[in-house]
Amino acid sequence: MVRAARAAVLAGLLGLATPAFAGSFTGLQQAARRCFESPSAALCDGLWDLSAELKQRADKSNQLRCYTALLALEANVAKVRLGAPDPARQASALEETSVYCR
Repeated sequence: MVRAARAAVLAGLLGLATPAFAGSFTGLQQAARRCFESPSAALCDGLWDLSAELKQRADKSNQLRCYTALLALEANVAKVRLGAPDPARQASALEETSVYCR
């Protein structure tokens, strides 16, 4: 419940409509791009909650490739937050979520 609330708050901060975002991996990708372009704690750290919610959905619907793509995206967010971004892998992770998480 707390994660869902945090996801809704972050969606509001990012200017995303909560109902549309709740079922959309596009919102997560937009937030990830913003994090990669301008890594702020508010944007990047909030992605953990969003990703956790979407991973739960992927798990429940047995979308293992999507789940794995979300893990890769999380790894890239962690690298950005640690000051070791890898733009090629970031692009790959974003591409994988767009392919496997529909």
